[in-house]
Amino acid sequence: MTSVSGRLAHFGWPRFGGAILLLAVVTACSPAAATPAASPAATGAPAASSGATTSANPSSAAGVLAGALAPLRDASAFGTTVTVDGATIVSASGRSTGSASTISVTTGDRTVEYIRIPPKAWAREAGGAWVLMAADTAPVSPVEVLGAPTSVSGNGGGVEAVLTAIYPASVLGLTGDPVTVTITIGSSAVRFSYTATSGGKTTMSTTTLRPGTTDPIAAPVP
Repeated sequence: MTSVSGRLAHFGWPRFGGAILLLAVVTACSPAAATPAASPAATGAPAASSGATTSANPSSAAGVLAGALAPLRDASAFGTTVTVDGATIVSASGRSTGSASTISVTTGDRTVEYIRIPPKAWAREAGGAWVLMAADTAPVSPVEVLGAPTSVSGNGGGVEAVLTAIYPASVLGLTGDPVTVTITIGSSAVRFSYTATSGGKTTMSTTTLRPGTTDPIAAPVP
């Protein structure tokens, strides 16, 4: 198995950290809207402190979000789609169990697979050889980051609640203004959606989280 030190650019592989869903948006947005930055979620650093998710009141918007994500923290399945004017430019899917995750990211006709079991991670082009990489360069499950907005508001609770959350750009792997995300809570899934218009083009990014299997995620066989 080949070993590298997180130099994914050498292979031309996409690098996604943070919550995945918003990093991909920079490929279609203007620099003023968002530019790449080191993501605390990708590096294992703590997300920005937020009082939004510490409320014990289940009727508050923060309590509704925390309650919806609580069953997903130990094991979840997730998928992300990013479109520009309706055409898909990035898609990703994966699952997490505890701190371990496995994710597949497709851009155009190219798919890169990742396995992350801290403190190690591996990547490969679909069907290729696994490459050992630094864990802080691999994408992670979006549950922790998306569960810690700076603020969250909305009316109603439980199934079909619609919330509006604000996230610091930095915790999503971006720089620039805070990001507004719409959160829709369903009976078996929680959906996070972001829309931006730049240069006459509309970018839409949606990440959906669902309960996942607790089957262990294993390291690839050399």
